[in-house]
Amino acid sequence: MRIWRYWFFRFSLFFLTLAPAFGAEPEFDPADGPVVHATPAMWTVHGPKGTAYLLGSFHALPRNVDWKTPQIRHAVQSANVFVFEISHEPDFRRRWTQLYGENILLPLSNSLPSYFDAQMRSEWRAAVEHTRINADTLVQLRPWGAARAFEFAMSGENVHIYSDEGVDNKIAGMAEARGAPILGLETAEAHLHVMLRDATTANEIGQLRDAMHKAATMKMLPFSKMLAAWETGDVRAIRATSTQDPAERKVMLDDRNQAWVPRIEKMLTQKRTFLITVGAAHLAGPGSVVDLLRADGYTVKGPDSPGAQLSSANTK
Repeated sequence: MRIWRYWFFRFSLFFLTLAPAFGAEPEFDPADGPVVHATPAMWTVHGPKGTAYLLGSFHALPRNVDWKTPQIRHAVQSANVFVFEISHEPDFRRRWTQLYGENILLPLSNSLPSYFDAQMRSEWRAAVEHTRINADTLVQLRPWGAARAFEFAMSGENVHIYSDEGVDNKIAGMAEARGAPILGLETAEAHLHVMLRDATTANEIGQLRDAMHKAATMKMLPFSKMLAAWETGDVRAIRATSTQDPAERKVMLDDRNQAWVPRIEKMLTQKRTFLITVGAAHLAGPGSVVDLLRADGYTVKGPDSPGAQLSSANTK
């Protein structure tokens, strides 16, 4: 799918496909291009009783990326609890589908363009042209939903990526095949709040107006650089290619990281091994989960540890 469609539908179709265990995976199809051998960044932290591997994910990928390094295989095999940003359990999927559907769509009698004034109609056309977003997919969305779509569309390169190839879905499939516990770091309601960003019926038109103006006038984000940073486990590049907008960064990354860390620290008091798979931007640089754990006194070993190569993802 086109990259903007991945980012938008990541939140509504996150759970459609779960992958089998490592040994049951098919060979790569030469039609998808040469195999790219990725080395995603991964960290290890030990607590009073437990151990956690922190794996930086890319939520959708091309079909020719092999990211299953020996170190990641070791983490998967060692883990007895699997943790994600949001749960992959069936009950959660049903709750999220219901909650998302209730909040994202306009009544059938309305359409998004009916809310536009002359300036918004002009910027709508310019934003659609600049991002090459499919406008037909937006007309039944509430303004806040269309605003998010335009924001995500700013990574607009025509790269074919697939949610079923995403690291989260692959690892969730492995956990499900083993019958291992699967946990989420946030509830469906909290995840919806991330998407809404305090949108209300009173302010969501303003959110859409701002998003369309940016989509019409600002430079597109370098998706190929984002993917390359993840593939090489380059922590500095992951940080540099993640969102730099302060308000967006606060809601999408910083606030969530701060909410997750106490949960992770509580896990480390249990005599278990956790594999925690979250978007790579949550683990890179100041304010990241890794940074916050270190600030709380934990030794977190990984590619940005003293003496380690920033491009290395090979930690156990």
